[in-house]
Amino acid sequence: MSYIIRRAWQRLKWNKWISILMIIEMMLGMSVLVYAMNMYSSLVKEERRRANQSRDLCLEISGFNEKMLSETVALTIQDYEKIQKISSGKTFFYIALPEFYVANNKNYEFTMILTDYDKLGLENGYCYWGSNKESIEDIFTIPGSVPKKMPTRINEQLWKTEVEDIELKNCVIAPIEYMEQIEQKIEPAYIHMEWNSKELENKDLLLRNIEEYLNKMHGEVYSYRIYSPEIDLKNNGYKVKQSIRVIMQAGILFLIAFLGGMISIFELLFNHRKKAYGISLACGADYRTVFYEMFAEVALLNGIGMFIGIGIGYIVTYFVDMGIMIGYIKVEGSIVSFIASISVYLLITIIVSGKSYIKIKQRKVIELLNGD
Repeated sequence: MSYIIRRAWQRLKWNKWISILMIIEMMLGMSVLVYAMNMYSSLVKEERRRANQSRDLCLEISGFNEKMLSETVALTIQDYEKIQKISSGKTFFYIALPEFYVANNKNYEFTMILTDYDKLGLENGYCYWGSNKESIEDIFTIPGSVPKKMPTRINEQLWKTEVEDIELKNCVIAPIEYMEQIEQKIEPAYIHMEWNSKELENKDLLLRNIEEYLNKMHGEVYSYRIYSPEIDLKNNGYKVKQSIRVIMQAGILFLIAFLGGMISIFELLFNHRKKAYGISLACGADYRTVFYEMFAEVALLNGIGMFIGIGIGYIVTYFVDMGIMIGYIKVEGSIVSFIASISVYLLITIIVSGKSYIKIKQRKVIELLNGD
C-alpha cells in the first residue's frame, strides 16, 4: 500500500502545475460549499430552538426620543404588576443587568438577574449567587439581601435570548424590587418579558391590552411590540436562505467544473499511460492493483484540495462576517457539512478513477502495449 501511495504522489509531482490547478479548484469549491452549509445549519438550528421554546412571545422595547431616554425608565415595577394583572399572572419577567466593579485590585464581571422570586420559588430576603460567582459574594453586596447559594435546579438553567445565552451559574439573582434603586442603569435591552401563548386566554386581546397600556404610560419616549421570535426569524430568514442557496450553488458549480476538468485531464493522462498500464499487466500485475494506483492518485489529489477547502470554510465560518447572516445568530461549524464534504470527495474520486479503470478493462493487454 505504501508503494502505491508513493507512486501516486510521484505522479502528482510529475504533473505539478496541473495538480496545483486541480487542488485550487477543489479547494475553492469545497470552502464555499462548507461555508454555505455551516450558515444554513446554524440558521436551521436557531429555528428549531425557537420552535421548542416554552415561552414563545416576547416584548420588544425601542426608544425614539433621544433627549428623554436618559430621563425616562422603559418599564417600572408598577408596570410589571399591572401587566401581571392583565395576563392573570402568566407573565415571566426578568432584567439581565451586566455588572462590573473593581475591588482588591481585581476586576469582577457578572450578570445580575432581577426577577420575581415567586415565579422561581425563591425566598425573599436573600440574593442568590451562582456556583461560579460564590467566591465574591462578600465583596459585592446587595442592600437588604443576605447572600445565599443558588439552588441547584436554578443554577443549572440556561436562559436563551436573541442576543446571548445566560448561564445562571454565572449570575446573581436579586429581587425584582431592587430595580427601583437602580432604575437609571436599566436600559431597554436588559428588559425581558415573555409569555407562553398556550397559557393565554383571548391571546390577541390580552396582548393588545398590554401594548396599549405600555404605550399609554411611556409612549412619548418608547415604542412597545409583543412578537413571536419564531415567526420573526422565519420572515427574516427567508432572504438569508436565498443568499445561502446562491452561495451553495456557486460551490456546487465549482465542484462540477472541477469534476469535468478532472475527467478530461485523466483521459489525457490515460492516453499517455496506456503503454505503462500494458507493461504492468503484462509483467503480472492484476487489474485490482492498477485500479488501486488510479484511485490513490485521484484520492490524493482530491484529498489535498478537500482538506484545505474544509479548513478555509471553517475559518471563514468562525472568523469572517460576510454580512449575510442575521446579526444575533452565531454561525458555527456543523458535522453535517463535514460529512457532506467527505461524501462529495468520495463521489468525485470514485467517478474519475472508475471511468479510467473501465477504459482499461475494455482493452486487451496487447492493445494497451500498442497504445491503442
